[in-house]
Amino acid sequence: MASKDLEAVFSYLHSEKISINKEEFQFQVETHADYPSLLAFSDALHFFNIPNIAFNLSFDEIDNLPDSFIAFLGKEYQEPNLYHITKQRNHYSYQEEKKPVKVTKEELKTLWKSVVLLVEKLEEHTENKKSNVFSTSFFIAVLTILILSVVWFFSQSLILVIFGGLISIGLFLSIEAIKTELGIESKISNGFCNIVSNADCGQVINSTKNQWIEKVKISDISIWFFASQLFAFFLFSVAGLHNQLLGYIFISLVLSVPMTLYSIYFQFKVEKKWCPICLSIIGIVYLEILFLFFIKYDFQLNAESLVLFFAIFSIVAGLVYLLKPVFVEKKEFKDKYIKQLRFVRNYEVFKNTLQKSDTQFFEKEFIVLGNRESKKRISIVTSPFCGFCKDAHHLLDDIISRFGESMAVSIRFNYDENSDTKTKDFFLRLTEIYVEKGSEHFMQSLKNWFENKNLDTWFFQFGTSENTTEIESKLKEIAVENSEKELNFTPNIFLNQYNFPKQYDKEHLEYFIADWIEDEEI
Repeated sequence: MASKDLEAVFSYLHSEKISINKEEFQFQVETHADYPSLLAFSDALHFFNIPNIAFNLSFDEIDNLPDSFIAFLGKEYQEPNLYHITKQRNHYSYQEEKKPVKVTKEELKTLWKSVVLLVEKLEEHTENKKSNVFSTSFFIAVLTILILSVVWFFSQSLILVIFGGLISIGLFLSIEAIKTELGIESKISNGFCNIVSNADCGQVINSTKNQWIEKVKISDISIWFFASQLFAFFLFSVAGLHNQLLGYIFISLVLSVPMTLYSIYFQFKVEKKWCPICLSIIGIVYLEILFLFFIKYDFQLNAESLVLFFAIFSIVAGLVYLLKPVFVEKKEFKDKYIKQLRFVRNYEVFKNTLQKSDTQFFEKEFIVLGNRESKKRISIVTSPFCGFCKDAHHLLDDIISRFGESMAVSIRFNYDENSDTKTKDFFLRLTEIYVEKGSEHFMQSLKNWFENKNLDTWFFQFGTSENTTEIESKLKEIAVENSEKELNFTPNIFLNQYNFPKQYDKEHLEYFIADWIEDEEI
C-alpha cells in the first residue's frame, strides 16, 4: 500500500467528521508489524480509540453499506488498493490518481475485492477546524510582511514591494518543493500537484535520471535562488542600492533561463510527468524577468555592491549546503526508526521473548482494576514514591480505558509498615478510596499524586484514612509476597505469569495488548 491508501482513509475520516493527528496516524500505520496490510490501518484506528471493523462483503450486499465507506478496489492482475467510496444517487465516486472518478454500480462490481472498512464516529473525535498558526505558511507570510515593510520604509516604492512579493512566492514554492523531496505531508503541495493531469511532483523532484546534477536537486537550486534574492533585497533596500540590486537580479534571472528550459524538457521528455510546483517556480522566474524588463531603473555596475551581491548568494549557498544534509539525515533516521519499530512491534517476536522471561504466580491480590473476572491480567509491582512509576501508571491508565472490559490490572504496592506516619497514611487512604469509591476514583487520586507529589495538598483534597485495619492487613500480605519473590524493583510488570521482557521499553506494552488479549495460548 502507498500514500494514496492513507489519503483514502483520511478522506473517509474527514467525511465522517473524525479528526486525528495525521502524522501520528501515519507513524502508527508505517510502524505496524503487518504494514502495509489492512490490519495496520485498523489497529492504527484502534490506537486513536476509533471503533472500526474490517470484513468481507460480497458485492450483492453493497446496498446494506452506508453512503460513505472504505473498500479494496483493483483491476484484474493489479494489486488492489484502499479507496474512499461515496454513493451518490445512481452512481459511486472515488479518487483515482488524485482525480474524481464516477462509476455505475455495474462498473464498480468489476473492481470489487470484497473487503470493506467502516468506522464508528465518537464524540471526542469531532473534527476541529482550528489550524496550526505556527505553520510554514504562517512563518513565510510574517517574514514576507516584515521584509516588505522594511523595503517600503526605505524606498517608498510600491514597484519594489510588488517585486519583493514575487520573490517571496518563489521562496514559498521552493520550500514546498523541499517538503515534497523529503516526503513531508503538505496540503498546499498536494493541492498544486492536483492542478494538471499526469502530475507527480515527488517523482520529478526525486528523479535519479538527472545524472549530471545527481547531487543537486531542483528544490536545492530554487530555494538557494529565491532565498538569496530575498536576503539581498532586504540588505540592498536598507543600503539604498535598489537599482544595482535589480540589475544584478535581472542578470541572474536571464542566466537561469537555460535551467528552466531544461526542467520543462526533462519533465516532458525524460520523466514524462509534470511537476506543478516546479512549473510554478519557473513561472515566477519568467514573471520576474518580465517585471524587470518593463520597469525603469538606473543600473550602474558598482564593485562594492557586486561583491555584496555575490557574498549574499555565497552565504545562502553555504547555508543550504550545510543545512540540507541535516534534514536529509533526519528523514533517513526516521525511515530507519520506522523499520526498526515495525520489527519491535511484531507480536510473534514479542510473544516468543515473553515466554522465555521469568515467571511468577501470584496468590494474593487486592487492588484490581478493569474486569476482575478476566483471564488476562497485568500485575504491576509499584510504589507511588517511585520516580519511574509515573509513566508506567499513565500507560496502564490508557490501556484500562481502551481494554478494561477485556482484561484486569492488579496493583501490587510495596507497602512498608515501618515507614513514617504520613507515608503509611497515604497508602492506607489511597487504598481506602479504592475500597469505598471504586477503581475510577482510585485512578484519579493516584494520577493527582503523580502530578503534584505533595502529601499535605493531597490529604487536603482526598482526606485521611479512618477504618484501615483490614486494609493495612491486605497491603502487608501483598508486600510480603512481593518480598518473598524478591520483587523489590519498581515498576515491575507481569502479563499473567510472565515478566515483561527487559528487551522492550515499557511504552511498547501498548502495542501488544490487543493481540495478547486475543491470544489463547499465553
